[in-house]
Amino acid sequence: MTAVPYARPGADHMTLDEVTQVPRMNPVDLVSRARSEALYVQVLGEIRRRISGGEWVAGQRVPSERDLAQLLGVSRITVRKAIDLAVQEGLLSQSRGVGTFVGAATSVQQDLSEVRTFERTITDQGMTASTELDFSGIVPADISMSRTLHLDALSGVYNLRLVGLGDAVPVVYYDSYFPQGLGQKMASAADDLISAKVPFSTLDLYKAEGIGRVPNKVVQTIGAVPAGDSLARILHLSEGAPVLVIESLMVDDLGTLEFRRAHYRPDRYKFTISRRVGALLAP
Repeated sequence: MTAVPYARPGADHMTLDEVTQVPRMNPVDLVSRARSEALYVQVLGEIRRRISGGEWVAGQRVPSERDLAQLLGVSRITVRKAIDLAVQEGLLSQSRGVGTFVGAATSVQQDLSEVRTFERTITDQGMTASTELDFSGIVPADISMSRTLHLDALSGVYNLRLVGLGDAVPVVYYDSYFPQGLGQKMASAADDLISAKVPFSTLDLYKAEGIGRVPNKVVQTIGAVPAGDSLARILHLSEGAPVLVIESLMVDDLGTLEFRRAHYRPDRYKFTISRRVGALLAP
């Protein structure tokens, strides 16, 4: 199976004019001190226009305060005031260290005490779930991956990468590794679901006909990493923005099935867990 690159555009990899989707023009064409309206009101109006006109779409990261100030010919203080008002109106949302995005922030809430499908997690939040294929194919395995999957040293493994979206906004990037035989079956099942436009993660693929194995245990670790250039483009983040990572090792009675790294946008995904403390505080 050949690799299929994920082609969704990333704003951080484009020029300012491409991000704003308008031709370069003089600041006076957008905001003018000759008008009776305060400058921040005019900037707010420009934000509204670009959103209502479809130039800025839901989930898109908008230009920085500095870039907007340069584009519109106003101070960063003026832009900041307009953005604050746009956030209050629900036109924009902000995530510290991540950026400013079109639309009010809607976070996916997931309870870590149970394993749930991607589709259920997204639809329970009132959003429409979808899945897109980023890559599918055999890749070299290093010694660590070979040991994890209990394979011969330096043998090839099957790599399946998926983008999970909520209301067409990328919220999670799945990077999964399988022994080659199982991986080829999983990739075929993934192709079928992609063609049928059914949202899924690799967990759903085990239910497909012909897979023959189903995980009965998952071991997970949680951490955080800065988004590299490629991941930032896929998740529509700034390079270096923090990303929540959950590594999962899926096994059955016969051995290891899958090693998966799931990268979650911290402004769009929240995890909760309930823990008992009774024994700790007992007299």
